[in-house]
Amino acid sequence: MKYRHELKHDITTSDMIAIRQRLLAVAKADSHAIDGKYLIRSLYFDTPNDKALYEKQDGVSRRNKFRIRYYNGDNGMSTFRR
Repeated sequence: MKYRHELKHDITTSDMIAIRQRLLAVAKADSHAIDGKYLIRSLYFDTPNDKALYEKQDGVSRRNKFRIRYYNGDNGMSTFRR
């Protein structure tokens, strides 16, 4: 089984501007974005014993995360997109 691993970093405003400019040179805007942005809402689930919460607090690197995510006010009833 493959696991996704994320590393998050703080960047400065000038870093963001530089990265944005470089990406504009090689990528096109996402047609699903509204004014260049997504509105994302996530609903996370856990076990009755709060297993996900405790694993997160304990720093468990390989854990399950269950969520429902909505984009741009989509109620989840639209056609599935890949």
